[in-house]
Amino acid sequence: MSALKSHADRLRAARLADLVAEPGRHDDLVFAQAGVELDLTKQRLDPAALGALVDVAEQRGLGEQRDALLSGAIVNPTEGRPALHMAYREGANIAGSDQASLVERTQAQTCAFAERVRSGDYRPSGEAIERVVNIGIGGSDLGPRLVADALALHAGSGPEMRFVASLDPSELALALAGADPRRVLFVVASKSFSTQETLMSAEAARDWLAGEIGGEAAGAHFIAASAAPDKATAFGIDKDLVFDFPDWVGGRYSVWSAVGLSLEIGLGPDAFAAFRAGARAMDQHFATAPLGRNLPVIKGLTDYWNRAVMGYPSRCVAAYSARLGKLADYFQQLEMESLGKSVDHSGAPSGTPGGALVWGGAGTEIQHSFFQWLHQGPDTVPVDFIGIRRHFASADPRERALAANMAAQGAALLAGRQVDPAAEPELAAHKSMPGERGSSTLLLEDMQPGPLGALIALHEHKVFVESVLYGINPFDQWGVELGKVLTKGILDGEVSSYDASTQALLKRTGFQTR
Repeated sequence: MSALKSHADRLRAARLADLVAEPGRHDDLVFAQAGVELDLTKQRLDPAALGALVDVAEQRGLGEQRDALLSGAIVNPTEGRPALHMAYREGANIAGSDQASLVERTQAQTCAFAERVRSGDYRPSGEAIERVVNIGIGGSDLGPRLVADALALHAGSGPEMRFVASLDPSELALALAGADPRRVLFVVASKSFSTQETLMSAEAARDWLAGEIGGEAAGAHFIAASAAPDKATAFGIDKDLVFDFPDWVGGRYSVWSAVGLSLEIGLGPDAFAAFRAGARAMDQHFATAPLGRNLPVIKGLTDYWNRAVMGYPSRCVAAYSARLGKLADYFQQLEMESLGKSVDHSGAPSGTPGGALVWGGAGTEIQHSFFQWLHQGPDTVPVDFIGIRRHFASADPRERALAANMAAQGAALLAGRQVDPAAEPELAAHKSMPGERGSSTLLLEDMQPGPLGALIALHEHKVFVESVLYGINPFDQWGVELGKVLTKGILDGEVSSYDASTQALLKRTGFQTR
């Protein structure tokens, strides 16, 4: 870390505008792979500092740990599991294994079922399916919801997709508004088939459907992605319509698996296969490229640099496409659930800050909200600008304006503005901006399934890179589990051991136990 600190001290003293002007910077700090380009030229980094980061990664065994991840070794020691979400896009080195056989079988099953639904052959109540409602939470919702929004223009004649995650009854009501109950199919995505929010929403959907078409007919309108087929069949789902969602696929990494079945139905198997293929291209690059030219490694090193070395506590994700409106939410879960840890693999304090707080939103809309804070607030926050390369040369003036806005915001964060007090003595301080604030630019060639898959896989792998540098396990989430346990206690009325404030809140509001 002493070498990194030396580089950090040197680069803090440098003007970012001078760094950007250095010859050859574009060749050294722009990386491209699988339809995704990463431009780090506006980051407070240079080739020497990046080289020192690569050295640290090598010293901490990143290459060996990457190979272990991709070969199906136990990389989630607290739960004794591998992390093999890459197997669903042929990105893991597990040929001939039981896991590979399960993936092959499940993909054949989901593809065949998706074709049945899209062709109109699957008619549980005598009518073709027109609406698919995905019921899940966390990764079982955010992944499919993000991809459905991003690739909506690729859906063609497939059924429309709706999503339910919240326990607020209004979300299910809106998902079912105007629906013909004979033409609705529910996808229940839950590994355990006991996640409270998902199960309660699924039960409410079943009650609604039973009231419309009768209880016996309702079961055929449900399918499931689950590792608990016995619970799914007890719910009323045909055993042949329960698709494997194994425990070695984490929820926040699960969109590639049977959890993506709503997408395979709504977008079509070909588009979903192209989405997986884009991720596979990034997997192959991650597996084979030298660390110093490896896109996920470079992104992970950059985010580690900003968080652990430069001391920036958060990162903003600004997606300049309306179709990527859920991207910040998706990255927020992927990164903060993975890297929000303070102990190492042995359970000892890690001695590192853990991953950054991730936040953001979509395009020009956020320029009219929190960008004021980014430009003139006292905190320095690195920004990831994510856009579409095609927009820069588009014939549509709106797309060109969207691209221009993205480019301008990065330039404004870097350069700032100094207003001459002599010219405007009363307003100069109010109109001036410090600048010297770094950003990255990520460009997708276009909003196509392949580049989108590559972008998501890039971030999955960069999270793993950061976890190696932090020395933490990115695949468990015990902090999430605690809230579930305490919620059950409140619902069961077993709160005598809870704090006085919580007990008083429940008493004051007349909370009803079940």
